[in-house]
Amino acid sequence: MLRTAYVALATLVLAIGPAFGASNSQPPTRDEVIAQVVKAVEFYKANGRQRALIAFNRKDGPFAKGMDYVDVHDLNGVCLAHPLSPDIVGANRLDVADMHGKHFIQEIVTAARSQTSGWVSYMRENPNTGQVEHKIAYWQMHDGLIFKAGTYQ
Repeated sequence: MLRTAYVALATLVLAIGPAFGASNSQPPTRDEVIAQVVKAVEFYKANGRQRALIAFNRKDGPFAKGMDYVDVHDLNGVCLAHPLSPDIVGANRLDVADMHGKHFIQEIVTAARSQTSGWVSYMRENPNTGQVEHKIAYWQMHDGLIFKAGTYQ
């Protein structure tokens, strides 16, 4: 009887886990990355800057599902929200470069001055695999802020 109850409970947890943010082993698709950024911008519009940035900085917040998250920078390259790296919030990241010297934050900031959204690619260690991989990130401008999310290829 106890074993039957355990099996039933385990089956239930596996069945409802994704609904509660259990991580998916597959990286998000490009469409899912775009949708995540659009959702973050809509949340910002509905809740205002202060409340939105608090939510974006929460590791357990609505825009951080494991390694899939939204971060926010201003047009000076200052990080205003990052749920997985709170130590970089407030830091100017224009000089951050990937292993090939690509200044991807600078590239985004420069592009954001003349367009409202775009993609950037760079090399980064994938925390899920421990390997340096090609990362692509989608960004969107709103209210002078750059909302960004990415995925590994």
